[in-house]
Amino acid sequence: KAMDEKEVVILTRPRHATFLYVKTVASSLFGRYELGAHLAIKKGDKQILKMIGGDFSSMMFWFHRCLCLYAMARRNKTKKRQYMSQAKHIHKGLTNSLNNKNPNVLHYVSLLDAEKAALTQKKNQEDVRKLYFAAITMSRRVGCAHDAALVQERFADYLLNSVGDSQEAKYHIKGAIQRYTMWGAMGIVEDLHNKYQ
Repeated sequence: KAMDEKEVVILTRPRHATFLYVKTVASSLFGRYELGAHLAIKKGDKQILKMIGGDFSSMMFWFHRCLCLYAMARRNKTKKRQYMSQAKHIHKGLTNSLNNKNPNVLHYVSLLDAEKAALTQKKNQEDVRKLYFAAITMSRRVGCAHDAALVQERFADYLLNSVGDSQEAKYHIKGAIQRYTMWGAMGIVEDLHNKYQ
């Protein structure tokens, strides 16, 4: 039986922020981008959350939030402008953090660069592919198998839905499933099997 989150979580400011963090990351990892994007544009939450500092967990939260927005911009053409506006703002904040020598966001910015290019560079598919490959490599180099899996999953989505290359998309879905399996994320693996079979 599903639980009502309002009954489970007492929404004081710190608890609400923690709950929002967990819900956003889970939405992104399980491909529930609409929920993650909805959380990102919800007005009340913007007052609680600000992008500050280089703390890894806060940067991870902002990354997943931005990823959900870019994913929905690609999926929902009627609200594309609204999603892109929010995503660009967060993307810029993470890029500024990287420019201020925060090494924790390098692979995040790399994937977000690819996601943005997938939306804005319709004719330069080869450049978009290079950005996704760079993001996969960067995530592997910093030891984040789960993020490399997420990049491959997003790349497969781009290949399948924007390029129409089902063969290469299948290869990257298999790669994402392997990486998620190595990470121990069997729920995500099962979700991907159900989604792509």
